Amino acid sequence: MPHKALNRQKLVIKFMFLFSYMAAAAWLSYFYVYLKEVPQLSIFEIGVIAGFQQFNNIFVVPAWGLLADKFGRKRMLLLSMGITTLLIPGFLLWDGFLGLTLFMIAVTLFYNPMVSLFDTVALDYEEQSKGKTSYGEIRLWASIGWGSSSLLTGLFINTTHLHYIFPIASLFFLLVWLLLFFLYKPLTTKTHLVSLKPKVIRDLLKSEKKLLYFFFLVFAYSLFAAPIFLIINVYYHELGAPNSIIGLAFAVQAISEIPFFFFGKKLVTRFGAKKVFLFTMFATAIRMFLYGINYKPEVAVAIGVIHGISIGLFFVSMVAFVHNIVPNQMRSVGQSLIYSFYAGGVAFGNLLIGVLDDLISIKTTMLLNAGWVMLLIGLVLIIGPRIKFHATN
Repeated sequence: MPHKALNRQKLVIKFMFLFSYMAAAAWLSYFYVYLKEVPQLSIFEIGVIAGFQQFNNIFVVPAWGLLADKFGRKRMLLLSMGITTLLIPGFLLWDGFLGLTLFMIAVTLFYNPMVSLFDTVALDYEEQSKGKTSYGEIRLWASIGWGSSSLLTGLFINTTHLHYIFPIASLFFLLVWLLLFFLYKPLTTKTHLVSLKPKVIRDLLKSEKKLLYFFFLVFAYSLFAAPIFLIINVYYHELGAPNSIIGLAFAVQAISEIPFFFFGKKLVTRFGAKKVFLFTMFATAIRMFLYGINYKPEVAVAIGVIHGISIGLFFVSMVAFVHNIVPNQMRSVGQSLIYSFYAGGVAFGNLLIGVLDDLISIKTTMLLNAGWVMLLIGLVLIIGPRIKFHATN
């Protein structure tokens, strides 16, 4: 692809990341607050819905990854984005636990694959530009989109109604679909996947044991770090924070990711994935401990600056590690497996939070899980030398 056309595609991809994460933030930043305030679901019911939101990733996202490697990223993204755009406003039609749960399952069949597919698009561009533009430099536009949208949406619904989060999200998704359809030109990849059989994934994990061990580490971390994913807005709600403060909290979190998306690959290259992972896990443990002892929403917002390490650097190192192991023809599959193990941990973690709601608060869960993450770090230090976690260029 000519240099000028390549630069034009970089701009298109950045805008797709920007607007898709603006769409996601518009509803996900407030969705679980919406469930608590409007249909007035319990924490247990919210935990179940949050669990199913992530649980779909375990099987659905790898299937979409196989299809994308076989038929092309653009085709599958158009399908995923188009149906999501139509479905999101449908949440307004449901007000009961069962209906909302089933509808969440339906939505996530098409919404969940988008993240890993977009990551693959960014990795394709990184390769096409010969490393001049890194994945993180593109991915940081997602943080800008999430931060700006969560803040502005929070200010808007604070003076109107939570119902508006769904049409706002749908409009942004529609904008991304139009960019994707009219302006995005798929970048060339070396080979295409020749088989859609699940055996392809099994053979990959059998041949790359370190990849399987790495994914188990991702699962365990996500399980214990679940309180800072998805239902963190319920934590703010428990502290008595208005929607404007929740929006500010998500904006601070998103902004804190930017430097780590920009410099994350250099950190992984210099220190190695294992050390970076230990650092992100330690930062998460500190973050959850501070949340657990805090009682003020404003202080919680300040604690959120650690998000850049515990999430931003975490994702950069994951993507880089997997990208440098899987063959080109399985790139979408490799990235989708990240989200399967990550989402599996978050799903079971959120279900556990919901089950334990009658016994302990989310604040107490934060303290307990901080301890579990520290124990996980200790386990990695003990058995880690036997497993070579590393990322190469």
